[in-house]
Parts: sequence; structure tokens; C-alpha cells
Amino acid sequence: MDFREMLYITTVADCRSITAAARKLYISQPSLSHIVSKVEQDVGVKLFDRGTSPLTITYAGEKYVETARKILLMSDNLRKELIDAGLGEKGRIVFGMPTERAGYMLPAVIPEFKNQYPGIELQVMEAKSDELLKALLRDDISFYVIPRGQGDLPVGLKAEAIYRERLLLVAEKNMIREDMFLETEKDIHPADHSGIKGCLNLNAMKDLPFIMLKKGHAIRKKTDLVLRQYGIDPKIMIELSSCISAVQLAAAGLGVAIVPQRAVDALGGMARFCCYDFSVTPEFWSVNAVYKEDMYLGRAERYLIDLMKQKFIREASSAAPVPWQ
Repeated sequence: MDFREMLYITTVADCRSITAAARKLYISQPSLSHIVSKVEQDVGVKLFDRGTSPLTITYAGEKYVETARKILLMSDNLRKELIDAGLGEKGRIVFGMPTERAGYMLPAVIPEFKNQYPGIELQVMEAKSDELLKALLRDDISFYVIPRGQGDLPVGLKAEAIYRERLLLVAEKNMIREDMFLETEKDIHPADHSGIKGCLNLNAMKDLPFIMLKKGHAIRKKTDLVLRQYGIDPKIMIELSSCISAVQLAAAGLGVAIVPQRAVDALGGMARFCCYDFSVTPEFWSVNAVYKEDMYLGRAERYLIDLMKQKFIREASSAAPVPWQ
């Protein structure tokens, strides 16, 4: 067995198809099929049942893949340590972010990162949070940035806080009745609340249509949790893949949406929209870098995560809200 063979076998296991794995590995299907057969002959046992579609992995195959992933991770950790020993002048960082978050966070950190590490190539996998978790477990990425806490992660993963991000409810002003406020607009001090129009009582909003993100997105999981806490079975007007689109539809009066503040900021900020708190203490979630506990983060990877902390902790602190009285 060699590293190349282990990579090929684990890719076939992930894809459950030799054809799909061959495309991902940029080799021909016959070549990959020959390699799989060779490995099976070398170890003396079948790793896959090719009589099913998609193909299934045997018990022996599961054991092979489990061990191969550990060996490949150890090899990658060694490569990073050797790069660090050479002052980190060359290399590649492969990490993940949801698409909109990448557009929001990366422009703030990449220029300074490239100035410090011009020889390091950055590759970003953009996907939903659930897909990024699967990619991390397969070792396709070193870490990913997501608002998902330690308690929501499988054993063996670590969540390192980058910054706290505020959550808002966005709605067209005519959708919000006076009886929905915990605090009426006459009691609001705009300078203290950065453009927040008031604090709403979700219990009074259970009959309104909700604009939701599709399942698999972190904000959908958070919204479902919040609504369950209020005993609300929401009337879902539409499900989307974009928080920015959710803000725009909510502003057009098609429903209400719970979104992270960064989605509002991307469209010009809270001055352009009717944004509300939905609890007496403003809601936040922690945006974290998630990686395997046994993953060695190279010097450049560590620098990239620390840059995100410096930039966004400072930005969040400057916009810190005053709790409702």
C-alpha cells in the first residue's frame, strides 16, 4: 500500500462510484478500477461490492478506509510541520466557508494574509454547513468557518471562537403591528441600538409567513431552534439558499426572516431595512473555526484564523448593542 492507493480507495468510498471517483481524481475509470483490484489482491480481501449501484463498502473496506484516513492525516500533518520548519514560504491551505460568508469575511483578511505569506495558495470550498462538516470528516479541508458551537459537533472536533455575530429579524414595517412590540418605537433610542427599530415578541408573530433558509444551513437550524422555544410552527412562505435573498424578500413584505447581521450589512446596513431584535437580550451566535482535535494547524493556517479574529472581534465590538431595558 502507498499514499496514492490509500487516497484512491478513500475517494471511491466517498463517491460510492468508481466512475465518479475517477472524475474527481482526474484519472481514467479503467485505471482506477485496475488500482482498486490491485489493492484488493494485495490485501487479499474485497473492499467493495461492485454488484450494487451505488457500490457498497465491505466491512474490510470500512477498516481499510478508517486506517487510511488516519495515515493520510498524519502524512498531511508532517507535511505542514516541515513547511513550518522552512518558515512557511510555500504550501497550500484548503478550508471551507458558506458562500455568502466567504464573500463577507475573506476580502477583509486575504490581502494582509497574502502580504505575510505570498507563497501560500488559498483554496476555499464553498458549501452549506452540513456539507462542510462532511468534507472535514473526510479530510478534504483542514478547517471550516461556521456559526456552529462545540455542543453541535461530533466527538473529535474542536470549535475555536472567532467572533460573535448578531442575529436580527427583518420585516417590512407594515407587517409589524403595535401589539407585536415588547418595546414601542417611542421608547427607542436609535443611537443606542444602531438602527434597530424595536424589540419584538415572537409569540405575537406566529401567524406571519416566515422566509427560511433551506435545511443544512446553520441559520436554518438556529431559526428552527428559536421558533421551537416559542412553540411556533412557522408558516413557511419560501425556502432559500441565500441570507441576502431572505433579507430582500422580507424587505419587500413577503414575510419575516431571521438572519445574521452580516447579510444586512452586505446590502447597505440596517439604515436601509426595518431590523428588529426578537428577545430582550439581543441574540448572538459564535462564528467558529472548526477542525479535528488531532489536526496540526500550520503556521500559515494559524495566522489566517488569528487574522479573522483580529478583524471581526474589533468590528463586532464597535457595533456592540445596549440590552433593552
